[in-house]
Amino acid sequence: MKNNSVDWNMVWTDMMQANRRADHQDRGNCATLWDSRENAERFWKRSQENKGRIEKTLNELPLNKDSRVLDIGAGPGSLSIPLSERVAHVTAVEPGKGMMELLQENISNYGINNIDCVNKRWEDPNVEDELKGPYDVVIASFSLGMPDIRDAIEKMQRVCSGHISLYWFAGETPWEAHSANLWPAMYGKEYTPGPKCDVLYNLLYSMGIYPDIHVFPIEYVNPFCSMDEAFDHFSSRYTIDTEQQKSVLRKYLEETLEKQDGQFVDRALSTRVKIWWEQGW
Repeated sequence: MKNNSVDWNMVWTDMMQANRRADHQDRGNCATLWDSRENAERFWKRSQENKGRIEKTLNELPLNKDSRVLDIGAGPGSLSIPLSERVAHVTAVEPGKGMMELLQENISNYGINNIDCVNKRWEDPNVEDELKGPYDVVIASFSLGMPDIRDAIEKMQRVCSGHISLYWFAGETPWEAHSANLWPAMYGKEYTPGPKCDVLYNLLYSMGIYPDIHVFPIEYVNPFCSMDEAFDHFSSRYTIDTEQQKSVLRKYLEETLEKQDGQFVDRALSTRVKIWWEQGW
């Protein structure tokens, strides 16, 4: 089958929608998870404990003191905060209410004055009125939960005059591994994973974009002070309607999480990808 005979955007959309139905996501988009202040704070704490990975990500970008950077899915500022120390301007687009609240607090606490915040999904900001392009660098780090990924990428292209870097997943993610184990007992059906980097690469290729790609492993480590904390965190990502579902989830966590130094640790090795290209090549 020829590559151009497949509508890779529709493949992405169908897989994303099937994944959200499997996840019982009545919320309609990926941002609702990050409306929670508690989840945002946990994410920020993990990112601060892994500054080596952040430093490596920033060092791989073509930055200078005059650069203007767009950070899509900026979260609490894991990249935007250190980026602001290296470049002239950062626009941070983040839809999650909890994430945005923490990002703005971090900006204030660090005394930063060169980050603009846009509390919307990437699909929603008006390019002319709400963004301050053109940007020298656009980065979307594990924030590609857009159902129409082609439209999202074309919008990135419209505001970028230089380098675009996308980070996404290859193979089963740690969260999908948990879901694959839990779904039959919790919901009586198999779990449906979301689209991965193969779909993304083929879509870019069909758009006439021939990007570089780098595959790398990441150890995922998420510690909890108590089993109740772990249960609350997992529950926020699932739909729990019955006592039986609560029992299944708690039993699974008790059997799965590692016990280390008085904590309960969710640990896994996952495979990630960086896909990047220069505009106009």
